[in-house]
Amino acid sequence: MKIYLCELTDQSKFLSFTEKDLWIRDAIERVDEQWEQNSTKHIEGRATQVKMELRNVDDVIVMTGKVSTTVQLICSRCACFFHYPCQITISSLFCKDPAMAGVAHLPTDRHGNVIEGKPMGQSKGFARHAHAFTDEQDLDITYLANDFIDLGEIVSEQVRLQVPFQPLCQDECHGICTTCGSDLNRGRCACDKVQRKSPFSVLRDFKTS
Repeated sequence: MKIYLCELTDQSKFLSFTEKDLWIRDAIERVDEQWEQNSTKHIEGRATQVKMELRNVDDVIVMTGKVSTTVQLICSRCACFFHYPCQITISSLFCKDPAMAGVAHLPTDRHGNVIEGKPMGQSKGFARHAHAFTDEQDLDITYLANDFIDLGEIVSEQVRLQVPFQPLCQDECHGICTTCGSDLNRGRCACDKVQRKSPFSVLRDFKTS
């Protein structure tokens, strides 16, 4: 879903999407964890709500919004799939001015456009904008190499940032048995009933005089 900069003015543009929009489903599914790259295991009927507000303030695109959805993750303890709810607040700034975005050092052509394929360095920078923020506040402005904003990429990125480094299906997850691989959340396995042999078992009946 692309929003072209020429469509944005200083008047707020309000957008609303749900899981019925194909690009929304694709954006969320890019974050879903799968056992295999081409796995078809997805969340059916996943409830998703995306609301955004965009406006152009002196060639700086101000985006705010909220995303409510669920992603499919793999538990880091028991290796089972589970659904992780995400409630996200979006607040971002975009512009095509390399100096304002802090990327003025990047190679550009005679029209001022960044030359793709060259070392890009950091695509984000810090600048100040007096119209909407205080003088003490540093702003993170994303540089736009194109004349549009890809909402699908933004939604995917914002949801991906919510994924825990070590996701757990539940705080009390017992994981799996290191011997037989059974899911201990479903109950104790039979390994505890099997007498384990130890190199020191021959000393069990050893007696000293």
